[in-house]
This record gives sequence, C-alpha cells and structure tokens, in this order.
Amino acid sequence: MALSTYDMECLQKAKVLIEKDLSRHLPIAEIAAASGIGCTKLKRGFKEQFGYPVFVYLRRQRMQYAASLLTDTNKTIKQIAKATGFQYASNFTTAFTSFHHISPALYRQTNDKK
Repeated sequence: MALSTYDMECLQKAKVLIEKDLSRHLPIAEIAAASGIGCTKLKRGFKEQFGYPVFVYLRRQRMQYAASLLTDTNKTIKQIAKATGFQYASNFTTAFTSFHHISPALYRQTNDKK
C-alpha cells in the first residue's frame, strides 16, 4: 500500500496516542478518528509502518511497560494490571505469562532492580 506523507504523519499520531495511556481501551475507530485517518488505512498502514497490527503493538507496549513496572517499582500486581489496561489481575497474569513466558511474580523476583 502506498502511504502519503500525510498518512505516515497520521500513523505516527496513532502510535503516540496508543503509547500515551496504556491503561485505556481505544477502539480502532477512535484511534483512527483522533489520528485523522480511516480505519482500514490505519490497520493496513500501521502494520506496514511499524511491523505489527495495532492491537499486537498495543499488547507489546503494555507487556514491556508491565515488565518495567515490575522491576522498577513496588506496585502490586493488581496496580500494574490496572496501569496496563487489565481489569483483573488474573487476566494480566495470564497475558504477561503468555508474552514473557514467566509469571509476573517470578519475573519481579528474578529481575528486581529496586
């Protein structure tokens, strides 16, 4: 897909919007509208520009942020779950374990920098 300079600027806006608040659940339509691009172009262009579909990118950002919170803060697993967009700590633990192949508690224990 050919992306114009404007499209690339819109995709960059979308990326910044996603990274701005990882605790929020943003529908594709809302991201697209706030970025000034259509939903289809957002989905296709985002993957082309950044290497991941929008929600895969969001999950990666959340899991990387969660890892940094686990090692650099004393926040509880429940607080980290909320900060990364999970309503329940159990869902966060499942997602984190799936992504990092280690539970949040064990990750904290083996990577503690505090």
